[in-house]
Amino acid sequence: MTSNLTALVENVITCPICLKHFDQPRMLPCSHTFCFQCIQQMVTDNHGVLECPKRDGVKIEGNNIGDLPLNETVRGLLQLFENPNSNIPLCDRCETNEAEHWCDSDCKHCFCTKCWDIIHEVGVGQYQHHKKLSVKDKPLQVPKCGEHNDEDQTLKYWCELCSKEICGNCQQFKHKDHKFVLVTEYVKSLGEKTENGLQGVQSCVNYRSDRVDKLLTEIEEESQDNQSKVTTTIASIRQVIDEQERVLLESVRKTEKDEKKIVEDYKRLLQGEQQNLIEQILKFVVVCHDKNPKKLLDAKKPFEDYIKATDTKLLELKPLTRTKKKLPGLDALKNMETQIRNIKLVEALKYDNEKLRQLIANTTDKSTLNLSSSELKDQDMEIVAKELEINRVNDYYFHSLVSM
Repeated sequence: MTSNLTALVENVITCPICLKHFDQPRMLPCSHTFCFQCIQQMVTDNHGVLECPKRDGVKIEGNNIGDLPLNETVRGLLQLFENPNSNIPLCDRCETNEAEHWCDSDCKHCFCTKCWDIIHEVGVGQYQHHKKLSVKDKPLQVPKCGEHNDEDQTLKYWCELCSKEICGNCQQFKHKDHKFVLVTEYVKSLGEKTENGLQGVQSCVNYRSDRVDKLLTEIEEESQDNQSKVTTTIASIRQVIDEQERVLLESVRKTEKDEKKIVEDYKRLLQGEQQNLIEQILKFVVVCHDKNPKKLLDAKKPFEDYIKATDTKLLELKPLTRTKKKLPGLDALKNMETQIRNIKLVEALKYDNEKLRQLIANTTDKSTLNLSSSELKDQDMEIVAKELEINRVNDYYFHSLVSM
């Protein structure tokens, strides 16, 4: 197993929580897999509820985690990876002991040491000269040709034109002018291409998974930021409105108090004159009631002085007038109310730089990207990072598929 394939397998059999090889890998309904012990710990830490740490919305009550199925695929791969000798065959003779040797001569069988010695060491004749290999070095079993089975022809070639296995006889006649390679070479090449293809798929999946996680984080952070803006802005507006309400009410009440004082002072003045008038009327009635001309003549001067003085005073006391007060700014609040009700969450205009994208696309075959002549913003650097990563993954994935 190559280092690349080992890394791929390690990625599959490693729990993303404890970062160790899976122990009792249990699969959630969303197909994500975690160690059962890690699942139990997540339930404990989350008040009895399991939420998939991949943030895909899956929730399971803690008392139901025992029903989660084992991921048999992962468990099988884990056993194969941790026990590479588990596929050692049994001895073909005794069918009890593990085979240790392969007879690469006429026998073509696997043997344990005991059986090998019985047949090849103790035996006589040609058996003593058979070629012994380790069972691990057992060559690939090449099937016989169906068309030339009677000639004991093995399918040891691969016809690239027909995409099929052929024997030496087929190669010399039926596939004479076709391009061919040894099956062993083709299988080796196929394994390498498949491994590269799998690695390309893994890179693509990893990139998109990372992108999904980043999008989830971006959504959460954006939501928190927008919630904070709504709360802060509305609270600020509410504070201004409350403060302005207090100021306006105080102003209205003070104006009312001041104007009422002016009117009430004016009213008290008139009431004083009214009282003086009543007293003068009473005096006049008394004088007239006595029917004494002398008393009327004596009262003439005081009456005339009162009337003259009062007329002068009333002329100087101008009639009260007032200008109505209103709050024209309140009408503007109706527009503000409409504006507030029209505030909605909408998609922001997406920043793009087509020239920069084209520059990156045109330099994918070069080891460096020259941006010295470009004035870049923060958003441009995000585009650079994203496009380079996408191009790298897609290029790797594409070439892996093409080479298969």
